[in-house]
Amino acid sequence: MSVELTAAQARRVILNAQGIGRGRVESGKAGAARLIERLGYVQIDTISVIERAHHHVFWSRQPDYQPAYLDDLLAKDRRVFETWTHAVSYVPMCDYRYYLHALNEDALHPR
Repeated sequence: MSVELTAAQARRVILNAQGIGRGRVESGKAGAARLIERLGYVQIDTISVIERAHHHVFWSRQPDYQPAYLDDLLAKDRRVFETWTHAVSYVPMCDYRYYLHALNEDALHPR
């Protein structure tokens, strides 16, 4: 089955899938966790002109975002973990099982 979309419709689909469109924005720390789950991961970026760049991913999608949310999600709530995807990233804990083999290999054979 094929579906034809106009350029404007395709743009809306893409923006909504990335959480940038006009769709519902969840607030608070739980909303930040669900955003990581929705995106699959958020790359940790050390570039800091105004703030570390990965925080801008959240601010562009969740206006009430606070940087402390990520610290809490990682260290207190354990809803995300840090690992290597294509770069060091925050990944939702529900995907931990997919990274376990690589994490074990890294522990056995450090780079």
